Amino acid sequence: MEFKSILSYLGTLLEILGILSLIPIMVAWIFNEGDLYTPFLLTAIISFILGIILDKRFQKRELNLGSAMVLSALAFIIISLVGSIPFLFYLTPENAVFESVSGFTTTGLTTVNPELMPHALVFWRSFTQWVGGIGILFIFLLLMRSPGISSYYLYKAEGRTQKIEAGIQHTVKRVAKIYGGYTILGIILLSIAGMPLFDAFNHTFTSLSTGGFSTRANSIAGFNNPWISLIIVFLMVLGGTSFFMHDRILRKKVKKYLYNPEAGMFWMIAAIFGIIISIVILNTGDAFFQVFSALTTTGFTTTAINSNLFKFFIIILMLIGGFAGSTAGGIKLIRIGILGKSFSWLQKKISFPQSAVIPFKFNKKVVRNEELTIISLFICMYFILLAVSSLVLIGIGYSPMDSFFEASSAQGTVGMSVINEAAMPLIGKLFLMIGMLLGRLEIFPFLALIYALARIRAEWAK
Repeated sequence: MEFKSILSYLGTLLEILGILSLIPIMVAWIFNEGDLYTPFLLTAIISFILGIILDKRFQKRELNLGSAMVLSALAFIIISLVGSIPFLFYLTPENAVFESVSGFTTTGLTTVNPELMPHALVFWRSFTQWVGGIGILFIFLLLMRSPGISSYYLYKAEGRTQKIEAGIQHTVKRVAKIYGGYTILGIILLSIAGMPLFDAFNHTFTSLSTGGFSTRANSIAGFNNPWISLIIVFLMVLGGTSFFMHDRILRKKVKKYLYNPEAGMFWMIAAIFGIIISIVILNTGDAFFQVFSALTTTGFTTTAINSNLFKFFIIILMLIGGFAGSTAGGIKLIRIGILGKSFSWLQKKISFPQSAVIPFKFNKKVVRNEELTIISLFICMYFILLAVSSLVLIGIGYSPMDSFFEASSAQGTVGMSVINEAAMPLIGKLFLMIGMLLGRLEIFPFLALIYALARIRAEWAK
């Protein structure tokens, strides 16, 4: 484990965060919120100085897979803590950290009413989600070799041994261009649809990152504009789709998308649940909006989620999640697809003689037994962690359905809520934050971090 190299790379990330922390100062200046200069300037100074110390004190070397996992987990924790500094001037410490973790993990659960907050702080909430969104794309590139990460199965299923372009630096640049281009497009479309420019910036940030923070207390329902809702759905689908698939589409390889198993699953699930919810619970427009919002794990709402049946449908969608290699959370479509197909393969394997070799294929590519085991292990761990969080919330006094809904929303990085987080006891907020972090990085990097910390402790004990 390259501990010194991990700290050096962490320092670079903190330097970047320090620079980004200066951007909301411009928003504060535009809206004449001079009292917000200090919080963001302080954040920038602390982040940048800490980053320089780590960057210069330790030397960067090429990271192995385990070190990359530890860096990913550690980065989300430290950046979330540093990013909470501006919120500390307006919120209690636990709420400030909760808001920051929810932002950088692109979850969207919140303890505040955004309409009562200064513009610069509202912008910072949205901006943390935009940064977290592109950050998770880069981390997926970094961890592409790990069978535990969903992006691995995307490339495995498609038989790709190369990334979008040769070399990680070119890939990062390509993804950044796509992400930036969609951001500009979203701002323009929402502005044309009648959304104020400030709101257009914020909602583009949080739609494309599938984060779900809004400038309105009633989320998208606060705008009461069908065109805005339609554009938001478009942006949510963009964010919930693999950015590597976007690259193919932009290169006019549309057939790759049309024949992609994840794409087929995504639209089939959206259609089925949209129709069912339209018939049983809501009118068509709200039903499909909520389906896309839950399936892409964005978390915007246009209507209240009241009935237990409605909550049940949304929970299923939140658990499924979006594409591998996207900003969406959840278990991911490709894992669901592989696991679902494994049942028929297992039945066939049992019915044939033991000596028979029956390869398991997904999208015409062989999935090895150990990879299927890892997928099964991941999903098993996902539900165990979900059960623990749910039981904690039930113990606090919330109903089983509401507890499971909230835990699913946090771990799926969705942000839909049926509980008032501001009034939630500290233990509940703590478990939801743990769920956000574990769900965002798909569990295995945090197991690597725990293992690394245990090794450090063991070495110190000698």
